Amino acid sequence: MGAQPASSTAAIQAASAAESSSSNGPGGSLGQSNAKRKTNAEYSELLAKLQDIPTLPMVAMRVTELINDPASSSADIAKLLKKDQVLTAKILRLANSSYYAIPGGCSDVQRALAFLGFNTLAQLVLGLSVFSVFSDTENESFSMLEFWRHALGAAVCSEILAKRVGGVRPEEAFTCGLLHDIGKLVLHEIDKDRLTSIMDETSKRECSFFDVEREWDLPGHSYLGEVIATKWGLPQVIRLAIRYHHFDVRNMDSILASAKPVIYIVRLANALCVKNKIGKSGDCSAGEITSDMLAPLNLKPEDLVKVEEQLKVDIERAGAFLNAYR
Repeated sequence: MGAQPASSTAAIQAASAAESSSSNGPGGSLGQSNAKRKTNAEYSELLAKLQDIPTLPMVAMRVTELINDPASSSADIAKLLKKDQVLTAKILRLANSSYYAIPGGCSDVQRALAFLGFNTLAQLVLGLSVFSVFSDTENESFSMLEFWRHALGAAVCSEILAKRVGGVRPEEAFTCGLLHDIGKLVLHEIDKDRLTSIMDETSKRECSFFDVEREWDLPGHSYLGEVIATKWGLPQVIRLAIRYHHFDVRNMDSILASAKPVIYIVRLANALCVKNKIGKSGDCSAGEITSDMLAPLNLKPEDLVKVEEQLKVDIERAGAFLNAYR
């Protein structure tokens, strides 16, 4: 099972140290800059700010319960959406987009459910609700539009990969890809200056966000994202995908075997989006695709040609999502 929310400064420092020393992440172990290390007081302040992140809207919390309840039905989610007309309007806008291409379109949730199914609609509601929590302010270093574009690219690519390799529900892979970087939004909320510093450093050195976090001995965005996802009670597979999307988890026995395939998928989808420059969320590396990303999915480098071609087509069709998630 993934890490639970930190309850002390020592816990968050330990998690940061574990990521900094890990050889499983891309780029291997990096040297650390003492000038960028956080002091104990700064770690404590960061922990306190984490507690200030708002809870999910009630509708999203209920949807999470429905996703986790095998006895739930389409009628349950339709009834729930009636309580939030703004969210319903966004769902219908997405349902009517070219991405889903529902014949004749739809003007009500029941018709959307008939074509999309319970799982897809529930995952859409969850994704929209999570992003509604965060502010949309930005600066020269951090473009919210480009962040959304990257998140959407990872979602679309994860869905493509899930359909190609099997073993993972495509709609679940979509949500895991969509939310994989929410830790960066958490950092944007609680420490904008630190986020800006990391973004500037990655741009200057053309390296990844993850590499700079480890070098500076900072709590990783994947860790911060999992803390919030756990606080919100998001499904475990989503929490694990957020936490480990930079790691080769094949030999990590502490992670549920059933969750590993989606982690493999999101890890590769993220790298493919960086490589193809779909959006920008702070990774200024070349987006190297390594053999340990492909092997768990039984893919070869030549298999990615069709995946990348489909990604370019589908990301254009998914344009409506950018307005809905912002």
